[in-house]
Amino acid sequence: MSKGRVLLAAVAMAAASACGGDSTGPGGGGQPVASNQVSIGNDFFNAPNIVVPAGTTVTWTWNSGVEAHNVTFSDASSGDKSGGATYTRQFTTPGTFSYHCTLHAGMTGSVLVQ
Repeated sequence: MSKGRVLLAAVAMAAASACGGDSTGPGGGGQPVASNQVSIGNDFFNAPNIVVPAGTTVTWTWNSGVEAHNVTFSDASSGDKSGGATYTRQFTTPGTFSYHCTLHAGMTGSVLVQ
């Protein structure tokens, strides 16, 4: 591999990891995990993609010392919160509900309701 390609690959990896998001933070990845809890760190959701049965209430918890983030769906938002705060939402109908932090691009997740 040429030096230019190695440098380009290193820059791309650094840029991807700097923003956090659903695949770079702890607990990240594409497949949803069975949980009704999501923790929020600096620039990542931990277990960003979850699966729950209909009727479940999901709680997002901002870790201690975390800077301001939010949990924003197309129809609702937690508002900006920081360390120690929580936000809950009940999911009553099946579907996939995507969310993101409007303050940090790439910080995304989803709730799969079955």
